[in-house]
Amino acid sequence: MDVLGLRDDGYHEVATVMQQISLSDDIEMDWQEDDQLKQLKIDLRTNKSYLPTDERNLAYKAAVLMEKYALRSGKARFGCLKIRITKRIPVAAGLAGGSGNGAAVIIGLNRLWELGLNTKELCEIGAELGSDVPFMVLTQNSRYSCAMGRGRGEVLTPISRDLDMSFLLVKPRFGVSTKEVYQGIDQAGELDHPDGEGLMKALLNGSKEQALEKLGNVLETYTLKAYPEVAELKKLVADTEGAKFAMMSGSGPTVIGFYDNMSDAKKAAAHFKEMGYDSFFAGNMRRIRGKH
Repeated sequence: MDVLGLRDDGYHEVATVMQQISLSDDIEMDWQEDDQLKQLKIDLRTNKSYLPTDERNLAYKAAVLMEKYALRSGKARFGCLKIRITKRIPVAAGLAGGSGNGAAVIIGLNRLWELGLNTKELCEIGAELGSDVPFMVLTQNSRYSCAMGRGRGEVLTPISRDLDMSFLLVKPRFGVSTKEVYQGIDQAGELDHPDGEGLMKALLNGSKEQALEKLGNVLETYTLKAYPEVAELKKLVADTEGAKFAMMSGSGPTVIGFYDNMSDAKKAAAHFKEMGYDSFFAGNMRRIRGKH
């Protein structure tokens, strides 16, 4: 994850390699058409009582966005849309869980309403919702599980190979404001920029060792100093049995551990859960898809 400066539109220019993993939420949608309503009625519910179920939720926003697209394109659909979200991805963890929920709704409504949009068009709609959403659309609606994101993160270059490893995700009992982290980076002075292009080449060459050497997250420059607990957690993850690398995910505070085999990742996840952390193990999506 690299940050290259502040753009004229107020966003940051980034260069980041993103990879889909097997940790996921479940999104169920039920559509009942009713032309008498003359509008879209959204009924959104989740299994987490603290999550908003109105326009503050990205899945809700995605439905509103798709309704606007359908209206503009002359394909308006009126009725009641029920959205049920079973959350497993931790919230405010730097894992883009909300973005993934929004992407699922965009893809689902494209199918339910038979809009006929391709993945590129869906990604463009997703970019209106958030910078991470196009990547989530790409990986949920195509064979790709890895991509380089530029611009705000929404300009994607799909990568035909990804890092074939198992993963540990550990989140402290607090969240970190993305806005705060980016503001901190703006004031951090000289940054140690990771080699994103080198990482992409290593992935394409199928070199796990070279890819691990190129991993890095410039946002750690701020978060690890502002939140010493995250810095300590990163060290603890790096020291677990079988860990090949540890780094922060996005703006944090989640730390990711990289392992050659799932058994080490599972063992580490159990260890951190006993310590009171939210911890999860996950697999490589390309490997998982290959089993079906």
